[in-house]
Parts: sequence; C-alpha cells; structure tokens
Amino acid sequence: MGRSERRTETGTDPEDAVPDPHLPRQRGDSTPAPTPPRPKPPTKPRKPGKPNPTDRKPKRRKQPPGEPAPSPAPAGGHVDGVVEPDGESARVAAPAEQSADSPQARSRADAEAPAAAPAPAPAPAASADSGSSGKGRKRAPGKVTTSVASAEGSVHGAKAAAGKRGKTSRSGSSPVRTARDVLLDHLRGEVSAFMAEVPRVREHGEDSAHQMRVAARRMRSALRTCQPLLEPEAAQALAVDLRWAADCLAGERDNEVLLERLVGALEQLPVRSGTPRARSAVERRLRGGLAAGHTTALRALDSADFATLVDRLAEPELGLGFTAEADGPAAVVVPALAAKTFRRLARGAAGLPLAEAAVPYAHPVPLSGEDDEAWHRVRILGKRARYAADMCVPEFGAPAKSLAKRMKEVTESLGTHQDAALAAEVARELALSPRIGGAAAFVLGELFTVQRFAVAEARLTFATVWPTLRDRLDEVERWGD
Repeated sequence: MGRSERRTETGTDPEDAVPDPHLPRQRGDSTPAPTPPRPKPPTKPRKPGKPNPTDRKPKRRKQPPGEPAPSPAPAGGHVDGVVEPDGESARVAAPAEQSADSPQARSRADAEAPAAAPAPAPAPAASADSGSSGKGRKRAPGKVTTSVASAEGSVHGAKAAAGKRGKTSRSGSSPVRTARDVLLDHLRGEVSAFMAEVPRVREHGEDSAHQMRVAARRMRSALRTCQPLLEPEAAQALAVDLRWAADCLAGERDNEVLLERLVGALEQLPVRSGTPRARSAVERRLRGGLAAGHTTALRALDSADFATLVDRLAEPELGLGFTAEADGPAAVVVPALAAKTFRRLARGAAGLPLAEAAVPYAHPVPLSGEDDEAWHRVRILGKRARYAADMCVPEFGAPAKSLAKRMKEVTESLGTHQDAALAAEVARELALSPRIGGAAAFVLGELFTVQRFAVAEARLTFATVWPTLRDRLDEVERWGD
C-alpha cells in the first residue's frame, strides 16, 4: 500500500503518527521503538479512618518558653495556604487535582474521613433577665406547697441563687456584697432552722419548741434591725406571722423551762413534811401547762395560717420588698444598722440600778420584783444586739464573732434573770392557793426565796460583764473598714 493510501485510510500522516510497539517495524524505519508502560500494581483498599501513608506529617519543633503556641489546623485534611510549623520550607499542602464526583475521589474521601463525632448539644439560650451588671438572675417563684421538704428545698435553691447576686466591683473580679445579700442570707439560714424543727415539735422532741421559737425570734429581730432596707408593708406582715408562730410555741417552752427549774430547786432544798405536796403542786401546774402548750403548738402547725407562713418563707426573697438603700455596699450599710441596736442597748442599760446590783448581797434581796420589767426590756434589747452581731459574723469575721460571744454572756445572764423571776412568781401563786396547806406553803416560800436570790445573782453577773462590753460598742461601725 502506498503512502497516499495509508494517509487516506488513517486520516493522518504516517510520519506524524505514533508507532504501535506491538506491530513489526517496517524495514528502513529508524525510529526507536517506544518502551511499553509498566502496569501499576493493584492497591489494597484502606480501612475507614486509617491514615494515608503517602501523606507527610509536618515536623514538630520544641516550643520555646514564652512563645505563644501556634493555632492548630482544623481537623479533616489539609488547609490551603498553611505553612509547615518547622519553617524549613514553604511547602503548601494542596488537595489532589481530582474531580470531586469521580469514584476515586469519593473512595479516597471516605477512607480519609475521621470517625463522625456526636453533634454537640445546643447551648442554652441566654435568659432575658440576665445582664452585664453582675447581678444574677431572679428566680421566678415556683409552685409552693406547705410541706417541710419543699420549703427547705426552696430555701437551699434561693441560697445558691443568692451567691450570684451582687454588684460587680470596679475591677470586675468579684461581686460586691450588698446589704440585701447579708440580710437574705441570714434570713434563709434561720428559715432552714425554723422548718427543721417542725417535725420534732410534732414528735414532742426535746428542746424543739425552744429552737423553733428562737429561729422565729431571730428573723423578727433581723427585720427590725434592717427596717430601713425593707418596704414596711411586707416586712410588717411577715413579722406579725412570725410573732404569732412564736406565741403558739411559748406555752410549751415556758412550762418546760419552769418545770425543770423548780423541780431542780426543790431537790436542792432540805426535805420537809410539806415537800411531797409542794412538789406535786408544782408538777401538776406545769405539766398541765406543758400538755396544753403542746396541743396549742400542734393546732398552729396544722392551721391555714401556718401554711401561709410556710409559703411565704419558701419564696426566694421571703415575699419582702427592698428599698434603694438595700443595694448599698454591705461594708457600709450593715455595720451602721448593727451599731444602732447596740446604742439602744446602751441607753436601756443606763437606766438600770447597776451600782446596787454590782455589790453582792449588800442590799435587800429584790423580793417584790417591781423593777423586773425594766430588766426584761434590757434583755430584749440585748437579744436584738446579739442577733445583729450574729448576722454580721459571716460578712465581717473575727471582730463580729468576738463581740457576739461577749453578747451571749450578757443575754444569758438576763435570760436567767427572767426565768428565775417567772419561777418565783409560780411558787408564790401556788403558796397562796387556799388548798395547799401550811407545810407545803412553807416549802413553796423557800422555793420563792431561792428564785429571788437567783434574780439578784443574775443582776450581779450583768453588772460585772456589761461595763467592759460597753466600751467595745464603738468598734461596730468600723467593721467594714
């Protein structure tokens, strides 16, 4: 076949065509035979998640001290334009130029893709009540029940929320405690103590009525001390409810204390012919009052009024409203309020006959009890001052704790004064009853005298302790310095 025929058949010039290595070479053809390409060995499919051995990992160098760490490359393959950390070359990792729709690209992507991580949970949406002022969110009062467990749970939850409240300091590092925070923390602690005694009172537990009554009294005292911080209507309503609860517990508590005191005193007196009858009269009188007081307490705990009180105590802020002064710094506002209670105590104690009381048995024993009421008023002022110091202990530490400890000595001496005065009055009333008999009346007269001597001894204790304590009252206003 001629050259023209081959051109016509193939459509190309034979000199321009690529010779077929498998055909026999024509005579006179000087073109070297091309080498046939070597077939590629079959590649084994890699398991999913196994790294490609051909992918080079960037070298790592030691991080010099003080130099910021380089930001890590995102997972899932190479990133265009990222230089290796070692800085030795400007090699840029680039993906292979291969169509994304080709089967080879899809299999390669499936093999190199890491195991799918679970999707992170969506972040909770920010509440509209929270802001950048440093104050925590207000808890919306939920459905409140009258059960003790639900009330205590609400109190503990309110305590946790209270830890986030407060104005942010200028440095922004820690919140500044406000007077509202100090008052609410104190009240919530007393609410927990108050509610913890409810089941014990129902079971006639020892000293349960007294502890529940003390918690109610502490809350009332805090409301009175911090009166400038509170809206008057809500604070007065809560104080009235707490006083009602304390009065319902008073009968059980008072008779319990008097029975223990008078029976103990009778055991210290010489045994006379009228002693058994006198003891029987004391126990009949006080045990009857103790049972009646316990019945009154149980009725109060089962009443709708007590359920309303529990609902109020379970609210995050006890249903109280606050004035603008409550948002002032605790270091300034709280010591000033506590100092007022101590000044009232000082004015009340100045009206007592401390000069006579400081001399043991140098004056007639106060048998009449005409001035007992004045001492009782000072006792109430002393308790308020002591409770104010106790409220300040968590905020101001050792100085408040030291003063509260000294105040406890004062209030305990005045408490003994009040218990002895009431016990003497019970002994006097029993001795004057027409059916008691002369022998028993004589023993009850001795019991009356012993209690009046206890009154004189309590006055002596107060007159001894008070002068040194009075000199420390000026330091209260400096607790926040």
